[in-house]
Amino acid sequence: MTAIPVIVGLSSAVVFLVLLAKLVQRNRMPLGESSLDTEHVAALSEAWSDQWFEDFSSFRYLPMRRLLAAEEEEYWMQSTDGAPSRLAAFRAERRRLFREYLRLISADFGRLSQGVRLSIVHANADRSAEIAHLMSLEWSLRKLLWQAELNLMFHWLGVKPVDATELINALQGFEFSLREVRISGAAA
Repeated sequence: MTAIPVIVGLSSAVVFLVLLAKLVQRNRMPLGESSLDTEHVAALSEAWSDQWFEDFSSFRYLPMRRLLAAEEEEYWMQSTDGAPSRLAAFRAERRRLFREYLRLISADFGRLSQGVRLSIVHANADRSAEIAHLMSLEWSLRKLLWQAELNLMFHWLGVKPVDATELINALQGFEFSLREVRISGAAA
């Protein structure tokens, strides 16, 4: 019975420290690194459209899988005879690029979520099972985005490499399921 409050207290402390470290990390980043160019800002503010969905492909995020992989760091160290000080700069740049990918994924995910809501509104028949499946995928993807942010902070602390494969697979599953729902809705 006394273990539960201890576990809750420890987990709260860990969450607090993670958020504090994340805040420090973002505040240490120069302003130019965190700001997106105007083309990306316009892309992030774009709303759902059928044309956007027709052109969208989650496969564009595949390079993200290797961005923070340990093998990439090892290859870089071997090919450049990198010093530990240069390795820190290399890792910081890779984290910055990973964070940009996460921003783009979040924006695309927001537009895909709009597509789910529009599919719900425009459904002619009862498609509650398909929509419930999409909503479940949406929740899973939100969880993976938070997990990626947390893993990025652990990478900054030097604990472990970050693998984005599960996040990309979830985004692809969400996209493909939404395409199926839209196709089946158009056929009905």
